[in-house]
Amino acid sequence: MKKTVTPSATQAEAIVIGASAGGVEALSAILPRLPADYPLPVMVVIHLPPDRRSLMAKLFDAKCAMSVREADDKEPIARGTVYFAPPDYHLLVETDRRLSLSSEEPVLFSRPAIDILFETAADAYGPGLVGIILSGANEDGAAGLKAVRAAG
Repeated sequence: MKKTVTPSATQAEAIVIGASAGGVEALSAILPRLPADYPLPVMVVIHLPPDRRSLMAKLFDAKCAMSVREADDKEPIARGTVYFAPPDYHLLVETDRRLSLSSEEPVLFSRPAIDILFETAADAYGPGLVGIILSGANEDGAAGLKAVRAAG
């Protein structure tokens, strides 16, 4: 019997994860389990205070087999790498699959905003994107996850 490929069976190309500050525990249960040769990039927005330096990348780099870093503006997205949004910057994915940082207004009181990452990544990756919301204190992420779903 011949297997039919449906849109839901599209090969994943990237993962976006959004969480409020309470998501650190959930991320700690997920990211360290990914192997060093994990083939997808993982981009993460977590709501943290904007007025202090984030230790997320350093913390998770010590726990994870994958490479973990804080995202840089105009950085090409590499497979097998986890990117954290820096504090007080929106993290975007350009259509050429580079990361971009923005200091535009907060969305739903958040910068970085989950919705912005998810919506721009959906534009760049279409049906190849997987979106995950781990926790939340407000509606940030709902519109972004809807965009991921609409992209396939």
